[in-house]
Amino acid sequence: MSISVAFSAIWAAIHRQQRVPLVPTSELKPTFSTAVNTWQCDENDHLNVQFYTEFGHEASAHLLAGLGLGPRAQRASGLAVTAAEDHVRYLREFRVVDAVEVRSAPVEVGARHLVAFHEIRNPADGRVAATMRRRIVCDRPWPDAFRARAEAALMSLPEAAKPRSVGTLALPDLTLDAAPATGLIEVGRTVITPDECDEHGCFLPRHQFGRYSDGAPMLWNHLGFDRAAMQTRQEGSVVVEMLNHYRRPLRAGDLAVVMSGLATFSEKAMTFTHFLFEAETGTLAACAEAVGMKFDQKTRKIMPFSPEDQARLARARLRLPT
Repeated sequence: MSISVAFSAIWAAIHRQQRVPLVPTSELKPTFSTAVNTWQCDENDHLNVQFYTEFGHEASAHLLAGLGLGPRAQRASGLAVTAAEDHVRYLREFRVVDAVEVRSAPVEVGARHLVAFHEIRNPADGRVAATMRRRIVCDRPWPDAFRARAEAALMSLPEAAKPRSVGTLALPDLTLDAAPATGLIEVGRTVITPDECDEHGCFLPRHQFGRYSDGAPMLWNHLGFDRAAMQTRQEGSVVVEMLNHYRRPLRAGDLAVVMSGLATFSEKAMTFTHFLFEAETGTLAACAEAVGMKFDQKTRKIMPFSPEDQARLARARLRLPT
């Protein structure tokens, strides 16, 4: 069995366990559409997690524009609108040339914040591939007309899009110097490049998720799972949920370090934490929780961790300050 076929089966199994009903289209507005490119796919021959974030990021801009506060309106009014938090549940894979469609609606609005819900699906079969919830904040109160439109468009956040295995950890505002004492290890050390930044020069959310994804094999190796050997045995790993908190912006030219570790685990899942730092000052730019699982690609089932694995994981758990 090829790797791509095996992962198709794996994601089908995940979807059966995380069945997500479609939201009535009358409540959701079209906000993004594209097709998957080869360069967006990873070693598992499916869309990398960072691009789900990119789809939701662009969908958020179109949602705000539909409510009367697109990029031009923001510039004209001098408002600074940014993402504060992204929560994504990965439910079904996208493959090369698959069509992608995002439909969106606000699910909460306050004086200076809005929470957007994005349903990411394949229009060819109508099935939901992911859900994304983004908390958006503004440096000043929303314009009255925008807030009125947003309130009129409100819908309830679907139960299936709410956090399932993330959101319970109190992630501290660590410094880079303090990170090693908690058990976090370095999994990435890079430079933020201009092409990774938005029109304001700030590091795009997609690339934050990309940095976490790039460092994942190093973390699995650190925890005693030889990723190369796993691949030979037709064992894979998959992330099924992620919650990212944006703390401080990174800009083009900044030096970045990602520190990651194991927060908790059960018989079949591990919750990782990722901390993204600006290297020169040691300040925290973002932090995330991610839920990963191990799969047998031959039997197409989730693989429980052995008693030996669990004993090893218990020794590797982080010591995060509360």
